[in-house]
Amino acid sequence: MNLMDHRYRKFYEVARLKSFSAAAKSLGKSQPAITLAIGSLERSLGVKLFKRNRYDVALTTEGKVVLESAKKILKEDKLLQQKLASVAHDPTRHVGIIDSIAHLLYSSSQSIELLSGLKIMVDNSKKIISALVAGKIDIGLITGQPGLLTKEIRIKRLHNEKFVFVRSPKLKVKKREDSIDDWLAFNADSTTYSHFVKQFKRLYLDIHPIFFSTSLDLLKDMAIDGRGTALLPYHMVREDIADGKLLKVKTPTLARPIWVVTRKSDKASAQEDIARHVNRLLAGIAPNIHF
Repeated sequence: MNLMDHRYRKFYEVARLKSFSAAAKSLGKSQPAITLAIGSLERSLGVKLFKRNRYDVALTTEGKVVLESAKKILKEDKLLQQKLASVAHDPTRHVGIIDSIAHLLYSSSQSIELLSGLKIMVDNSKKIISALVAGKIDIGLITGQPGLLTKEIRIKRLHNEKFVFVRSPKLKVKKREDSIDDWLAFNADSTTYSHFVKQFKRLYLDIHPIFFSTSLDLLKDMAIDGRGTALLPYHMVREDIADGKLLKVKTPTLARPIWVVTRKSDKASAQEDIARHVNRLLAGIAPNIHF
């Protein structure tokens, strides 16, 4: 559907073809309809647009000015139609996000507009990958290096996510911070658990779990209540540390990788935007976090 003033389109065709009859044929209209449209446009602008003779028509000085504007109107109309068609044919994007990245996004005021119109699924990395491979979501933000993916899946590493051990001020300060025997841990079968256990071994940290949960919020609440020591994303606890609700345990740098996974055939800008946004947020929190 043409959204611009139909008179400018008819005027443009007459100017381009230098003929009312040729313009009528080009647009699939009758010649009287073209004549009426041009007359209406001339009356609304208060100028004559064409000089007519026996063989063709020519633009007046005023007509040449109007033609330049008509070209711009026609171009803008085409762009508008393309944008509307893109919106009409672009289904809602489905995004899978791990728990901590969901916290990061929804705690940032800059994320609100970006997330509007998206359907968000918060789950663990394994289920997000499975949903992507099955075509149930369009993009996944996960941890751990993705494996067992099909050739159609694209993976890209983002910035690392900083983690810190925290405990309540109620608990006694330990002499050795390289030994924690009250770890409020992630589920033992999770990607995050296996990732950090490997880090502990590499850094010679003696860590013993006493509780397992899939909920980072629960682990945080238990740590604040003095039930044990939790390892949590820094962005989730930095305000609690500043307020004195939690104490940061001194250990070597701990972090986990964040990856974005998409289908190679899908190049939707919404997916690229959310990945770039998450990367900026992570880098802003801990710019020098490396393994």
